[in-house]
Amino acid sequence: MDKLSMGISLSVFILPLSEGSFLAKTWKRDIGMASKKSFKGMNRIFAACGLAVFGLASNAMADNPIIQTYYSPDPAPVVFGDTLCSYSGNDEGGSFFTMHGWRVSCTTDMVNWTDMNGLILEAGDFNGSAKKNGDWAAQVIRRKDASGKFKYYYYVTVESTRGGRAINVAVSDYKEGPFKDALNGKHLAGPNWDYIDPTVWIDDDGQAYLYWGNPKLYYCPLKDNMIECDGKEKVTDMASFNGKYTEGPWIHKRGKKYYMIYAAGGIPESIDYSWSDSPTGPWEYKGVIMPSAEKGSAFTVHSGIVDFKGRSFFFYHNQRRVPSAGGYSRTSAVEEFTWGADGTIPTIRMTDDGVTKPIKNLDPYEKVQAETKAWVEGITVDKAGGYTIIKNVDVEGKTVFLTNMNAGSWTKVRSVDMSDGADNIVVCTKGGSGVIELHSGSATGPLMSTINVPASSDWQENSFPVTGADGVADLYFVFKSGNFKFDYWYMESTAQAVPQEPFNGKAFAIPGKIQAEEFDKPGKGRGNQSFSDKDAENHGDSDMRADDAPSVDLYKKSNDRVVLGYVQEGEWLEYTVDIAKAGDYTMYAAVASAGGSKFKLSIDDEDITADVEVPKATAGEDNYDDYSKVKANVTLPAGKHILRFTATGDWFDVDYFNFESGKDAEDSQLLPGSGDEQDSGKDPASIHTKVNFSTVAESSYEVFGITGKFLGRIEVLNGDVKSSLAASGFGKGMYMIRGKNVKMMVNTAR
Repeated sequence: MDKLSMGISLSVFILPLSEGSFLAKTWKRDIGMASKKSFKGMNRIFAACGLAVFGLASNAMADNPIIQTYYSPDPAPVVFGDTLCSYSGNDEGGSFFTMHGWRVSCTTDMVNWTDMNGLILEAGDFNGSAKKNGDWAAQVIRRKDASGKFKYYYYVTVESTRGGRAINVAVSDYKEGPFKDALNGKHLAGPNWDYIDPTVWIDDDGQAYLYWGNPKLYYCPLKDNMIECDGKEKVTDMASFNGKYTEGPWIHKRGKKYYMIYAAGGIPESIDYSWSDSPTGPWEYKGVIMPSAEKGSAFTVHSGIVDFKGRSFFFYHNQRRVPSAGGYSRTSAVEEFTWGADGTIPTIRMTDDGVTKPIKNLDPYEKVQAETKAWVEGITVDKAGGYTIIKNVDVEGKTVFLTNMNAGSWTKVRSVDMSDGADNIVVCTKGGSGVIELHSGSATGPLMSTINVPASSDWQENSFPVTGADGVADLYFVFKSGNFKFDYWYMESTAQAVPQEPFNGKAFAIPGKIQAEEFDKPGKGRGNQSFSDKDAENHGDSDMRADDAPSVDLYKKSNDRVVLGYVQEGEWLEYTVDIAKAGDYTMYAAVASAGGSKFKLSIDDEDITADVEVPKATAGEDNYDDYSKVKANVTLPAGKHILRFTATGDWFDVDYFNFESGKDAEDSQLLPGSGDEQDSGKDPASIHTKVNFSTVAESSYEVFGITGKFLGRIEVLNGDVKSSLAASGFGKGMYMIRGKNVKMMVNTAR
């Protein structure tokens, strides 16, 4: 902020700012911003500081904890394909851990969570082996049975009717239950007062392991039927935990390392971890993940780690923000994190924001459950009989619905992609009449629709007009009056869908080169957009796509080149490609960034790269002219597909992508540079090299023109390539020089 503190009041940061505005021109004069590129850099500084350049800063997400419709202790995250589910207990308050049954909520985007059912299992389902209200920590895992059908196995802590605690197992055909006792009244392990908090893992070789215990860590391999230990229960050598282990184990594997994550250190507990090269230890203590006694933390803790869609998430519970939360009314929360390069887990702090970047946007043109939400404000809490129970979600048969919404309460749905616009919203309700207001951006933001819910004795759909329903926004369903049940909603559009199409009318051939600015022409309607940009203004100086994509930032370069610039995290572009044959390819991209960044590529929504790092420019604090080549080996399917470029970091420019056949293939394209290079059509006539080849060890070299034509050989004198070219009769210009161990571009005109 030092460069922005020169006599500028913080109050101006909330004013709209555009290149031609009086304020922008004044700042440009006072701070010495002499070009559009420097103006672009200033905008980047604002965004990096969390300040809005084109209006007020957006509201903080503040959607953590993730569940507000029931108290959800001991979260246990599990990935099932494109869905992540968090199974948990069901706290009911009181003066101890009064936990009645288990519940589950699921997500596909990590910001909106759907209550999948009411109670999916409870002590009474175990044929007399478990006492009521002792339903403690648990975990689900999925495995195919002998017939090839998926079964869901639920390992739970119960208070045994024979005294002590025990591990029971239930099974279901569905992730949302209901679950049934798998052992007909028998315990899988126990009873024993130490036997709590099971965690389960299926290793790469198909062997499953079950772990549990307080204050010791017990384990056993499971039989193929997943409901019996294969041999005697074993006790881990506790000395290897450095005296830290208490309870709540969670097993995870990443690469070749096994991670045991657990509550540690006594009350108040921290979350620590150890690792091993074997699922049965010995374990090496590695440190604290989440420290104890943070503001709003619970005095007992339980956690889980999961990798989902190329990102990593840490689940835990706390007792903050949800009304009436406390040590016996705990709530599930999640934080995103990045693994250390050496495989270690960083220290993770509790936040109110949680996951700020969704995995994907929500599609409102498909049915959306009313109980799908990022946040609920104004929940109904029943404290009768000394308990604390939230009563905003209920179940009738297989229908899960939202209910008991007080006047002024609201639900928030994050990152809803309404595309080119909706005309109507359809809601399905039952019961009394009432009013819901649909707002954009906040509970008091622009009014999109007033939904006058009619009374109905059966579930009934009704349609209402909406305005301003386009683009991506957070939606707020604000309940103004009434006593009705709300099942689901969806939007409708009368516009005729038009598919996206290749920019030049023909798919890009792979192998081959793709200019970044030649992304597909956008179509109309849901799913037909070819790009996503974070604001509506082109901050560049090229109007090449002004007609069909005016918000995409494009910049003019030398030799009539146009590049994609001002790229921010989350923005994406799509290209129709025609891949010659299935197999391995090497992807190259020409990129520039002042501070370094990253991106990824996908084909038909499936990632084909991890994050590709964009290097930092070697000179200049706002240098977007020094281009580098980055590469990644990819495997591609044959035929026509949609290639998507997605920015996973901020502030970089892209000139082109090039795909060469085979792994680690050489790039046939020239790297773009800057300055007064000659024009060579779409391929620039110069190479901007990051390496200064001032001297070379070899003496004989081949010389090529910029088109790749062989021009002759030179003998290098005293290691000076430029002088040797001149001495051999080569005029001023750009040349490619190749030797046995050297390949470079040399500009003798400079």
